[in-house]
Amino acid sequence: MFTATKPLPLTVPTIVGESATSFASRLARRNGVPRMIAFCSDVGIDYFALVNGDPVEIQRLAVLGDIDPVPLQAATPSLIEPGWFRLGNERIKFTAFARTTLRICPMCAQNPDDRTGIVHHGIWQLAAIRSCERHGCHLVAVPRPANANDCFDHIPMVDHFQPAGIVMVKPNHLELENYLINRIQNGPGGTWLDQSPLHVAAQACEMLGLLLTIGPKAKRSETRDPQWAVAGSAGLQVLQEGPNSLRKKLRAIRDAHPIEEKLHRYHYGVFFEWLRYRDDDKDFDIFRNIVRDFIFKNFPIATGAIVFGKPCPEQQLHSFQTAEKAFGIPHIRLGRKLAEMGIARPESGGRFYKLNKYIPTAVLNGVCSELAALVGTKEAAKSIGINYTLFERLADQGLIKRYYESDQGSSYYSKRDVEDFIDSLRQLLRHPSSEIETVDISTAVRLRGIMTAHVTDHILTHRITLYAASTHPVSFREFRLQLNDLGRLKGRRREKIVSSAEVARALKVSRPTVYRLREEGHLQVATERKGEWVRRGHYSTRASFEKFRSEIISLEELAETSGRSLVAERSHQIGHGALPISLGGKCSDIFRRNDVV
Repeated sequence: MFTATKPLPLTVPTIVGESATSFASRLARRNGVPRMIAFCSDVGIDYFALVNGDPVEIQRLAVLGDIDPVPLQAATPSLIEPGWFRLGNERIKFTAFARTTLRICPMCAQNPDDRTGIVHHGIWQLAAIRSCERHGCHLVAVPRPANANDCFDHIPMVDHFQPAGIVMVKPNHLELENYLINRIQNGPGGTWLDQSPLHVAAQACEMLGLLLTIGPKAKRSETRDPQWAVAGSAGLQVLQEGPNSLRKKLRAIRDAHPIEEKLHRYHYGVFFEWLRYRDDDKDFDIFRNIVRDFIFKNFPIATGAIVFGKPCPEQQLHSFQTAEKAFGIPHIRLGRKLAEMGIARPESGGRFYKLNKYIPTAVLNGVCSELAALVGTKEAAKSIGINYTLFERLADQGLIKRYYESDQGSSYYSKRDVEDFIDSLRQLLRHPSSEIETVDISTAVRLRGIMTAHVTDHILTHRITLYAASTHPVSFREFRLQLNDLGRLKGRRREKIVSSAEVARALKVSRPTVYRLREEGHLQVATERKGEWVRRGHYSTRASFEKFRSEIISLEELAETSGRSLVAERSHQIGHGALPISLGGKCSDIFRRNDVV
């Protein structure tokens, strides 16, 4: 086609991988032309068409340089349609290139005898190629030329450039670059990752790797080439195994963070934001769709919430916060139930709970239905006509199932369980005759000296006949029995006890003083408290109280007897040698009867 065109008298040798612009820049210098753009104009080559890899201009350049145009064409990014280039056997989008930033190998540029020997490879225009395949070192960027049109004219740009240093690359950090070079040379293969365009595959490997190697807060602008190399290899190792490998890695990242601490944006940080800001490129949908679907299925995303431009069709998981908002279940009630199921664990003494995993919506629906049938102790007790204290004792005996039992919180009961308890008593009913003498269960308890819960348990265990005025009693107190049917069932003799309030009133002292007297051993702690429902159990034995009372007298009592004020009475007794019992703090003054006058 160019039979009239002859090679130039002065040429330069080329190597495989050199781009057409690199060869033109070297050829221009060899022929004494300072700028490649001027050289192209002199020899009739369209400079801008050559920069974009036009086959006609590359063939003309090859003839002028007396070289084969085929490898020169293969190594030059060639514009094949708006926004897309061909390099080797790959069709590559322009976003994968860094064409206006010249990067060279520092070892190739180290003091050559002839500057025309410095070759620039076509693949170095790809942003993801950051090293020289021959020397195994990272490329370095050359300062931009004064005229933007000269950014492909590398020989003048490296004339006076001295690289600051050489950074070698570890072979195991070149996995991504080797993968990309292989695709350029041989075309995409048949793997899942090969189905993505080269710019998508390269960026996906690097950004996922950046998340894996540096973390979610990694900043692209602060990442250096060695870090990009490590990240690219790490990302490739995951993605070349297919989409399930990506999902598995996303799940591992999620599980490495405490549940409810942060959501997906925090977990996936730099990787998530990269996909979010690539929404103008549909080629990234292959990764966007996988990550979006994973987020919908593995995080408490509300129905209609937008992730990567699409709304969540249905919320599949919940946190405590979203569960309370959507279902109206308080944190503690839900936490207790989930702790039984192994989904949550108690913290801070049982008043708060932490999730071991997010709550599936199906589980919440079941829990919600179950909790709707639960009532508090007072409501449950009222439904069968007793006070809540007696109801708690029946539950302690195991006669009524208690839900969410906790030392720190209220108990709840199923309406059905409460009804079943009354029904179990109804099954023992017989119609009384006028000759039968019966008493209600409370009277039987007092006469036999045993707790109501124990008597009730005995009735149900031994199937003791019960009676009632109504054929369908609904109150626990309606049930009656023959006292003799209890046999020899009797309670043990319990020690008499007295509360702190009673002691304080009798001795005319403050209640903290009573507490102090018990701590100091002046009053004996009751071995049997007045019901386990009294949490603090401030009771003393009546015997120790009576003995102590006979031996001491309080300042209040002395003042009432003498008619003096408390201050005057205290001064009077101390003046006559009577000293109060040492209790410390702000306790009331107490004197021994033998010391007072």
